[in-house]
Amino acid sequence: MEAVLLFLIAMVASFIGSLQAGVVNTAVLAHTVQRGPTAGKRMAIGGSMPELLYAGVAYLFANAVLEKLGIGRTGIGLAIGVVLISMGIYFLFVFKPRFTPGTADVKASGIRRGIVLGLANPQLLLFWCGVVLALHAYGMKSAGVIGMLAFAAGAFAGALILLFQLVKLGNRAVERLRPERLQLMFRLVGAVLVISGAVAVVRTWP
Repeated sequence: MEAVLLFLIAMVASFIGSLQAGVVNTAVLAHTVQRGPTAGKRMAIGGSMPELLYAGVAYLFANAVLEKLGIGRTGIGLAIGVVLISMGIYFLFVFKPRFTPGTADVKASGIRRGIVLGLANPQLLLFWCGVVLALHAYGMKSAGVIGMLAFAAGAFAGALILLFQLVKLGNRAVERLRPERLQLMFRLVGAVLVISGAVAVVRTWP
């Protein structure tokens, strides 16, 4: 049951996180417009695959660090809280989303091109570490290898769903994903992160 919950949480987080105007999103959209939906779907599959790697590594790394830190329950809660609140403040007051289709200068095509573009976005590792920290804030700790696989699979599924939607919508996605709508969504995400950070501190404070 916990593995299913991890999968769903990661899928939703990945879908929301993928809404920002990353290079994979814009490349998939441009590729769809230029070469059709079939080519766009191939790139979308490749662009989602790095989520498996980054989410899996983040899950193992963040859980291992939290388990081995010798700073006690209060210290771990404070560390989680500071990270989450910082990320939340960034999304609330600093982050300004833009979504315009463009091209990416990568000498590859289809799935391979999507993989290359996805791997060129190491900030995903930081994003997924933040998600794992948020899970700890609500008492969801490491579920072992099964939990890691479920978490990584959810990350892949969420990104793939979003990218397939971009392929389906084509140019209409630019109109639907207006900056003001994206900004409102990410402000809500920022508020959730700030609340999660505060919960982490309160739950572990002596």
